[in-house]
Amino acid sequence: MRTLVTGGAGFFGSHIVDALRARGDDVIVLDDLSTGDRANLDPAVPLVVADISDRERVRDMLAGELVDAVVHAAAKTKVVESISQPALYHRVIVDGTSNALDVAQMSGARSFVNISTGGALYGETPVCATEESPIDAPSPYGRYKAEAERLAQSTPGIGAVTLRFANIYGPRQRTDLEGGVIAIFAGCWKRREQLTIYGDGTAERDYLYVGDAVTAILSALDRHAIGSYNIGTGVATSVNGLVAQLTALLGSPAGVTRAAEREGEIQRSCLDSSKAARDGLWSSSVPLADGLRRTVTT
Repeated sequence: MRTLVTGGAGFFGSHIVDALRARGDDVIVLDDLSTGDRANLDPAVPLVVADISDRERVRDMLAGELVDAVVHAAAKTKVVESISQPALYHRVIVDGTSNALDVAQMSGARSFVNISTGGALYGETPVCATEESPIDAPSPYGRYKAEAERLAQSTPGIGAVTLRFANIYGPRQRTDLEGGVIAIFAGCWKRREQLTIYGDGTAERDYLYVGDAVTAILSALDRHAIGSYNIGTGVATSVNGLVAQLTALLGSPAGVTRAAEREGEIQRSCLDSSKAARDGLWSSSVPLADGLRRTVTT
């Protein structure tokens, strides 16, 4: 199978590329390298450098390419940044998804995997959200992801599946402010810098190991899945609890700085993935303690 992976030079995208190639698939990557890195990819992987939101350039660069499937991972992903730069997030997420679907139609793809978000989509989840839970996105990031999902589901001629992921972490994730909290904390430990915790540290997230997340994508492609699926562990861990688990692995941090809670951040995000398990698509297999160990020892 030949697959186009948008955002394929980024943290998550490059893991997707590695897994596809490991099973023998032919892969082409499109990435603007704004947060991705060519070094994340094997030199043999063809890389098209283009902004997914630039429709004409994307079409020109991929003209004549034939693919069986598209995995659309290109996006902006920061909740707080989306509040200050909504136009940028609309352009990259909504227009970018429209362009990825256009490429899928142009290149003859029959399968389209749309990478979405669970946490930013459902808002506060006192009980782990199912796919039937109301969409209550508190940020432009979440609202634009919901709009991108509707585009994917309404494009004719393409079997589209949306995977709503929990908070993905793992090796290769950036350790600066473009990274996730686990990568940021691990970087602070390595540099012997203080951790910054926003709020009182009781905010909870569903943390999903990247290898576990990639398995869901491969399964969705193999099964030609359609519709929407939550992909998470169903376990919510607080920031304080995360620090405790990292301390058990790495020793005490250099210190902890407390900062004000950030606008737009939700307090509890957790995904119920029982639909994916019930349909034989996917179930979580890497608990947080194991995933953290794999991440910080790599």
